Amino acid sequence: MRANVERIYDDYERAAVEALMRENAHRSKRPKVSDLFKRPVDDIEAKERTEDLLEKAEQANAWLSQFEQFSGKEETDG
Repeated sequence: MRANVERIYDDYERAAVEALMRENAHRSKRPKVSDLFKRPVDDIEAKERTEDLLEKAEQANAWLSQFEQFSGKEETDG
């Protein structure tokens, strides 16, 4: 089933390339194939990317917490 989905995506990609060639023949603009079709990101890659971004955000929060302004303690003047 996964191979069939990949074959369908390949067909979409081929159609995008064909449309790109036709577009370049008629216009001076040069669009990219990815402008016409973007293959969805694999679930494993997306999960790894999300985990990396979460780790970076936690590190940034830890670094910011060393400053009084960002430590979560709000002081009121007056």
